[in-house]
Amino acid sequence: MSKGAISGILMIVIGGVMLVFQKISGLMGDGGEWEAVCLVDLLDPSAFDWIDGMTFLGINNLLDSIVLAPLYILLFCVGAVLLIISGFKKN
Repeated sequence: MSKGAISGILMIVIGGVMLVFQKISGLMGDGGEWEAVCLVDLLDPSAFDWIDGMTFLGINNLLDSIVLAPLYILLFCVGAVLLIISGFKKN
């Protein structure tokens, strides 16, 4: 198994664990609502100010969607991409 495949599987597992823990914390909280963790929550929001300056074909909307997406979704997507890439790699 290649390093890319192992990394992809690891990212998918980490994303799944994050999703499970967020769901459990939502069930334990008041009202059962839970807040998804995103990149803006992990880093300083001012670190993403450069995204607003991007004007090339609306790429700032795409980057905003990526930055504001829940972290487990990003981990699932990156893990899936790594698994697909490792499937095309010759051993």
